[in-house]
Amino acid sequence: MPRVTFQRRDRSEEIESGGSLLRAAETAGVPLASSCRGRGVCDACRVSVVVGEENLSAPSAREETAALEPRERLACQAYVRGPVTITTAYW
Repeated sequence: MPRVTFQRRDRSEEIESGGSLLRAAETAGVPLASSCRGRGVCDACRVSVVVGEENLSAPSAREETAALEPRERLACQAYVRGPVTITTAYW
């Protein structure tokens, strides 16, 4: 199972391949905003990918229209296929 590491939180979580970054954060008990409950509408779950961008699904149509910075993803729309390390500005 792939491991998601939450930089600056000293936490990591193994999740099933195909699970979202948002689900990994919830499972690990790491706070990650998401007022739309994972539907990709609110853009609150923005994360920066530190390592392992190639181990995430391709950006969704919703992410393509969001004003994301390079290496930013919406945690509810990014699905894990291998090890990845993420961070946010509010951790």
